[in-house]
Amino acid sequence: MIDFTPTEETRLLVKGLRSFIEREIRPLEEQYRQYFEDERKRLQEDGSLVPEVKAVIDRARRRSGELGYYGMHMPEEAGGGGVNRVGLFFAQREVWRHGLGLNAYLLAGPEGPSPMLLHLNETQREKYLYPLVKGEMTTCFSLTEPEAGSDIKNLKTTAEKHGDYYILNGLKTFITNAAHADFAQAFAVTDPKLYKESGYSGVTAFIVDRQTPGYKVGRINRSILDDGGQAELIFENCKIPKENLIGEEHMGFYVAMSWIGVGRLNIAGMCVGLGEYLLKESVEYATQRTAFGKPIAKYQHIRGMLAESAAELYACEQMVLNCAWRSDQGEQIIKESAMVKYFATNILYRLADRAVQIHGGMGVMKELPIERVFKLARVLRIVEGTDEIQKETIAKSLGL
Repeated sequence: MIDFTPTEETRLLVKGLRSFIEREIRPLEEQYRQYFEDERKRLQEDGSLVPEVKAVIDRARRRSGELGYYGMHMPEEAGGGGVNRVGLFFAQREVWRHGLGLNAYLLAGPEGPSPMLLHLNETQREKYLYPLVKGEMTTCFSLTEPEAGSDIKNLKTTAEKHGDYYILNGLKTFITNAAHADFAQAFAVTDPKLYKESGYSGVTAFIVDRQTPGYKVGRINRSILDDGGQAELIFENCKIPKENLIGEEHMGFYVAMSWIGVGRLNIAGMCVGLGEYLLKESVEYATQRTAFGKPIAKYQHIRGMLAESAAELYACEQMVLNCAWRSDQGEQIIKESAMVKYFATNILYRLADRAVQIHGGMGVMKELPIERVFKLARVLRIVEGTDEIQKETIAKSLGL
């Protein structure tokens, strides 16, 4: 029987997270309010985060790690909390229903530990994984290239084997946390013939330390969010010891694919939390803002938009919970994670669009956080696989 009722352990987890955000994170945000209210103050001239903002983000992340929240999704043997997918959904919803601020760094995202790193051996775990789970280090998932994003069969980055080392050369782009990561998880072609024949095999995943000679952070990618989050990574004759392989040689894509579905489910959980935030803000504004002598919430057009948002959000929540439950049962969720990622990001985008409309002129002003959530909602329809890639995955599952 499917039962989405949170366990007592999950309720305590969510309660603790809420208390942590209200007790420690909100005062920290208040202290650095100027940086969180204006993107221009958060960034240096090259688009990277100003040192003060980077420091406060690191502080929040490490504190979350100390309390056991940051890496809660990782198994206990990897230093995590062993929280299942349903429990993690309720945690994600709680974090993101507070909007966009320092709370965005309390649960591990692309910069933190993922199931992909469970392929590390014990020596690698001691050096990289355990500090990552604690929030003491950050990483970046370096797959996308100028000519290879959704098209994973067109990688140009190579790693040539020379004895006990590989020489890594290539350019990665749109890499989240590239400007700040302590190490990169880099994918490179190690067997060009095998890669050309299969399109999947012949690629190897490597750990590349930031201090490796030839490791360079390139141009900061300035998106509509302009949050300093993405950048290029340039590898020029980086000498990588064979001990830095993630998993087996030539099997890097299969290692990566073990994480893709989880990442899509994480985004869907994030969308539910942000959707709740938008709905709450919209209801409050509609009941307080008056026009023609009465609150705008009394007008049919506004009431209809709010009702539509509530219904769509409820459907989205149930869909994501079902997918999380299936994952907990050990089911493969390739199709389901594509469905929830596509559905949840589009629902969030519709909710954000309505929130802007309900707020009117204020909805597009930087004085309110609505416009920033709207921009993020648009970005989420692209990252971790575009709408079109998700629909292609779904279509293939139908035998098309």
